[in-house]
Amino acid sequence: MTEQENTFTAPTDPSDIAEALNDVILFVDGQGLITSSNNTRLRYLPQSPVQNTPFWEYLALGTGSLDQTLDKFAPLQIHEIPCPNDRSFLLRIIPVAPPLAAQGGFVVIATDNRPIEALYETYEERLEDNITAWSDSITLFNALFDTAKDPTLLMDESGTILTANTAALETYAAKGQTLAGNAVTTILGRRFRTAVLQSMKNIRPKEILTEKMVALDSEDDAFPVEAILRKIRFTDHSLFQLILHDLSTQEELREDLREKKAEVKQMDIALRQVIRSVEEDRKELRENLSNQVKAQMLPALERIAKADTAEIREGYKTIIEEQLVDLADDGTGELDPELLRLSPREVEVCQLIQLGRSGKEIAEFLNMSFETVQTHRKNIRKKLKLRGNKTTLFQYLRQKPSLG
Repeated sequence: MTEQENTFTAPTDPSDIAEALNDVILFVDGQGLITSSNNTRLRYLPQSPVQNTPFWEYLALGTGSLDQTLDKFAPLQIHEIPCPNDRSFLLRIIPVAPPLAAQGGFVVIATDNRPIEALYETYEERLEDNITAWSDSITLFNALFDTAKDPTLLMDESGTILTANTAALETYAAKGQTLAGNAVTTILGRRFRTAVLQSMKNIRPKEILTEKMVALDSEDDAFPVEAILRKIRFTDHSLFQLILHDLSTQEELREDLREKKAEVKQMDIALRQVIRSVEEDRKELRENLSNQVKAQMLPALERIAKADTAEIREGYKTIIEEQLVDLADDGTGELDPELLRLSPREVEVCQLIQLGRSGKEIAEFLNMSFETVQTHRKNIRKKLKLRGNKTTLFQYLRQKPSLG
């Protein structure tokens, strides 16, 4: 640095320094007389600063001389000066260094308190509003946090639990114990602990990470959960919210559904086997019936046609009736003549109704539409004389011998 750069040059006009300031700034000589100012006045003072006027008179300080003023209002200190109408201003008297004023002098600054008071009131109101809003936010957070259905944890950046809601304490803490101060990894399955800590390092603010994992309850029993991780960023640190949604019920329902599907599949196989057996029995029955008709009934009908007298024909008629009953009898002696009126398809429908199958199941097994099944049911009720009767087909057929 050169010698020229070290040389101090005093300003030619000190008032230039403070032109932009709103305070009343007076430059006074060694006698206390105003030599210049920044041409600013306080509203409650009678006039603008006048040169060669003692500054204590212009500012109405209530003193009679420079010495008295300096004794009452010590330089380099701040003094509050009361004014009319409950106003006041702040007074500072600053001695000017000899290099700037060889004969001595002072810079007198009068600062109006009104802007400061207004600013103070504004900030006080804002501070009260902010405190109220902050308090309301905390109350709302606590209400939502404590009443959340799923276990919820709040953790610091190291993974230490800071607080836990009621659901978390009931699930993961022993009776009468707390989770605060414990590492979050203590309630997670071993193979998921590193992944959670790594996710806490990588997650960005406002991002949500969701992962299925295994948690450990207060008895160290493992169960599936869906973990939801959020990062909450503050000015100088971050917190993490971890929600653990229990998936045990969903897994149980899925397992029950798989078991039900397996049962239905087995029942379907068994029912198809029953129907196949019924079809085989029916085929065998038709063959037997056909053989008996050919061997017994057709010869009897031929004899009736050749008989000369009514008595002979009546005798053959009786024989044919007995043979028909024998053909339709299942060996129990409980044959219902009404069932002889049904068509083979209607008998099939009755067999399935007797087994307790619904209309949709019958339609599926017999490869027909549901409406066709309903038509068969209507015709069957008519032939069995059940129309207008409250007895259902199922109730009626359950009282009969098995049609299978």
